Amino acid sequence: MAVALAGVLVGGAAGVTVWRTSATRSPAPAEVAAPVTARELLARLPGRLLPPATPTALPTDRAVGRGALLYQINDPDGFDVATGALPRRPMYLVTASGEQFGVGLAATMGEFSQALSPDGRWFAQRRDGQWWIRDLTGITERAVPPGYELRQWSTDGRALLLGQPSGAGEAYAAFTLPGGGLRPLALRGTPGRRMLAFLDGRELATAEFNVGPNARPHRQLTIAIQDVDGRTARSVSLATTQQVGSGDIRNALVPLVRGGGDPPAVWALVTRREEVPTAQPEGARAVPPMTLVGVDLRSGRPAGRIDLVVPGGGEGESFLGLAGTEVLLQRWAADGGELVAADPATGRRRVLTSLPDHARVIVPGD
Repeated sequence: MAVALAGVLVGGAAGVTVWRTSATRSPAPAEVAAPVTARELLARLPGRLLPPATPTALPTDRAVGRGALLYQINDPDGFDVATGALPRRPMYLVTASGEQFGVGLAATMGEFSQALSPDGRWFAQRRDGQWWIRDLTGITERAVPPGYELRQWSTDGRALLLGQPSGAGEAYAAFTLPGGGLRPLALRGTPGRRMLAFLDGRELATAEFNVGPNARPHRQLTIAIQDVDGRTARSVSLATTQQVGSGDIRNALVPLVRGGGDPPAVWALVTRREEVPTAQPEGARAVPPMTLVGVDLRSGRPAGRIDLVVPGGGEGESFLGLAGTEVLLQRWAADGGELVAADPATGRRRVLTSLPDHARVIVPGD
């Protein structure tokens, strides 16, 4: 979940509490036992993704199968300047078999209120100020304890890291799936540290990182990885001095970082601060080259590099997330948009589906 902020792990874990849920019947083990790869999860998307004319609500009395993605169509003119109200648009769940279901309204920017686990099994939705976790391979729905917010899926999809306001920061707990156990952790959140990955529910990867007009250039990004019980710690580094296009980024700006995938990795969007001559008009500014660089969180070795098509001339690419060993991008051009998977080793893209104009896509694990 790219918007979540996290702190340094500073201690051990407390006991496990089983939180009572609203579940009725759990699916038989045979229904959910077979794991799927990220490639399989996205393999049966329709050739062109279009909202159904009459959306069917997500049924509560039957399984629908694992989720492949969530999406909504933004209204570019929907922002109310007078009130500052953010537009709320229908959100659609697309399953691995290609079915679509309506899952309510959601803001087109800002705080997220729906998410899918990395394996597509669990659908998280915020309703009436509380998070609910639905098993899409059955009909079980589990309630997250009141006062907690979702912060990160574990990379194996078997746990959620939850945050609860506590003093000047946040306290954290692991919410296990499918059982619904709540395990408080001695974690504290501090401003300026971004949570990047929750490795198999046992380790948390974070980095000191800031965005916006005061963003500081980096020669490298150091990622701290600590066991949830606080007993062991290590770090890996992601070099952000890269040859991008025609220039060497010696002190890179890193506006976006995401973690996840299998094997778990962190990928950073790297660009450079463009020095614009004062005589050059604002509209004449060239978009600087952008690239994605990754690091394997287990080995510390580079995970690859992908040069993006920079926005301009009605085309471009943006970084959406990770799926297995591939990097997911949203690509747009004059004739429409596409969801594509990029191979880190070669940079080769493959199209997963065509997208409607102004589509906002949420991929599993984000």
